[in-house]
Amino acid sequence: MSSADKNPGITGWLRRIGPIWAMGCALLIMPVASPAHGANLADINAALADMRALSGQFVQSAPGGETLQGDFFLALPDRFRFIYKQGGHSVVTLRGNWLVVQEFQGAEANRYPVSATPLRLLVDGRAPRIRPSQLESITEKGDSIEVALRDPKGDIPGRLALIFDSETLALQGWRLLDIQQQRSTVWLHNVIRHKRLSEDYFRIDESIAEAEDE
Repeated sequence: MSSADKNPGITGWLRRIGPIWAMGCALLIMPVASPAHGANLADINAALADMRALSGQFVQSAPGGETLQGDFFLALPDRFRFIYKQGGHSVVTLRGNWLVVQEFQGAEANRYPVSATPLRLLVDGRAPRIRPSQLESITEKGDSIEVALRDPKGDIPGRLALIFDSETLALQGWRLLDIQQQRSTVWLHNVIRHKRLSEDYFRIDESIAEAEDE
């Protein structure tokens, strides 16, 4: 049994974005200059292009009804880390082309190709963006805008919706409806913007696992 199977926090992530994982996009968007009322795909992509190095907290509601919390660090297009406070401080890290899941920092790392996750829907080369073929709908709901995405090739099942603030286009969170019609939601809070984040935030540490193998 892998660490992903044993930990509910990690399973929530794996469930959330398809065959491997569920972050679809741990993306936080900084405000754009103009109001987003009636936003279109060009507005959404402009907000995605304005991302910076960010940190903060997240709250995740999983399909089983449990609520999970933790800290995140983000330096897109190819760096992020989610650290769960429950379940032994599970760690999910994106570095380049690999998604890495650990029960805790220093534990054995399970690696999955990013190409097998919905992250590929948002990252095109070095810039996160949504193609017209990936867009299912843009719906304004009160103070929020939901952008529903789909895999045009049908390789990734389910439905991923990014939730933006309707005035600033700051990403508030995301929601996943998986192939079994189970819903997961992540909300982002207390976001801090940085000029840059050190590579230490995204370092893969397997020191404890290596020591046990000796």
